[in-house]
This record gives sequence, structure tokens and C-alpha cells, in this order.
Amino acid sequence: MEQINHIQSSLPGVRLIDAQYRRFAFPRHFHLEYHVGMLVQGQHRYVYGGERRHVGAGDVLLMAPEGIHDGACLDGSGYRIRVMAFDPHWLDEASRTLTEGRQGAPRLTTTSLRHPLLQQRLQHFHAAMFEGSRLAQESALWQALAQLLEMGSTLCIQEPQRAFDVRTWQQLRDWLESRLDDPPSLEEIAAFCAMSPWQALRRFRQHTGLPPHQWLTQLRLQRALPLVLAGESLSEIALRLGFYDQAHFSRLFRRTYGLPPARLRQG
Repeated sequence: MEQINHIQSSLPGVRLIDAQYRRFAFPRHFHLEYHVGMLVQGQHRYVYGGERRHVGAGDVLLMAPEGIHDGACLDGSGYRIRVMAFDPHWLDEASRTLTEGRQGAPRLTTTSLRHPLLQQRLQHFHAAMFEGSRLAQESALWQALAQLLEMGSTLCIQEPQRAFDVRTWQQLRDWLESRLDDPPSLEEIAAFCAMSPWQALRRFRQHTGLPPHQWLTQLRLQRALPLVLAGESLSEIALRLGFYDQAHFSRLFRRTYGLPPARLRQG
């Protein structure tokens, strides 16, 4: 039985399609978005750009807007695919940002890719779409787009190699500390630093070793630990520090400290 789930992002014009097909065959059709699909399980055959292709688990398919293609299972076996779908303006924005405005819109140079780092970037995007803040989704989208364009387009990416200066980092850190209950978006962080989202993301990673959403999550969990040990209400801690709910807080707490908060303070 076919299963198809469209997951809308917090970002305009971005969604994730998580689909499992067993018998369905797509007729010749096209999309108005870019589709970047990664085969999770099984094998898939399709015709795109006049070429017949066969891909398996781990392969990444690149579909440009209005590119005519079909698609079907291979030899009756099913497959599962996760597709990052986004409006063309995201690629145009990525092109300007990743090259500091010095290059035009990129042209895709391939219809499929296979590389562990690209797979990792897409998996991070998928995870952020299933359970992640707007900040996590933005960070994962930018990193996936940068990797995709570097490997599969005419774009020559220029990455900032510098960390924040001491003053900028202290101002940014103080501001982020004041926003623990309402984490800012990547666009807000970029505006605070007078940078593009890509520049802010790369500078942040250079400075801390983590993307902003992961760093903020760790900071919130560090602030939560003494409150947990002091016996404060878990639901109030979760609310105060900006977690979705107590269950979300407990899940992240256990992932970091090895035990859920209720059990940790029992010890």
C-alpha cells in the first residue's frame, strides 16, 4: 500500500515528502519546485531528460522545475524516498549568498548524486522537518543547499573561514541567552550580526563547533540541569526554557545526560 506524507516547513515554500511506493508508477509529469529526493530503501527507475536511469538506496535525485520525468518501482519491488521540495527562489537566494552576490543563478550539472556528506546533510534536513524548530530547519536547509550546489551545479562556493570577533560573539551570546524561551530564527541571528543567513551559520559553526540550533539546545539543557536537580516542576522548566512540551524536554534531556530528568533527580 502506498504511503505519502507531505510535511510543511516553518519556512515559506519548503516541504518534505516522505513516501513509500509498492506498485504505483508515475506518468510523465513535472513539478514547479526543485525536488531533491534521496532513496531510503529499495530501487527506483525513471526517465528524465531523455535518459533512462536506475537508482538505489543512498542515491540522490535532482529534479529542476518543469523537468519532464516519470518513475516506477523496479521489478515489482517497492521503494521509499524522502524529497526536499523547495521553491526556485531558495536556489536563487542561495546562489547570491554563497558567492556574496557575484554569480548568477546556478545550473544543475547532473540528475543524480551519491556522496556520504550530501546524504548526511539531507538526513539532517529530514530530521529537522520531522521534529525541529524553524532555526533547525533553516540551518539544515542552508547546509543541504550548499552541499548540493557545490557537488551538482556550476556554482563556485566561497565559504567564510573566520569566527566571530570577541565583541560580536559576546553581544550575540548575551542576546541568545535572553531568547532561551523564544529562540530566534536564522534570519534574525543573521540580521543581528549584519550578515547573510549563510555567513551567520558558517561563522557560528566556526566559532562554536555547532550550528545555532544545536548550540542553543545545549545551552537550554545546561540551564535546565540545576533546575531539575533542585526539584522544580518539569513542565515549568520546559515552558521557561522554550521547549515544545515536557515530553520534548525529557527526550532531549535524556539524549544529553543519559537519563530522563525525573529519573536523574531520583538518583
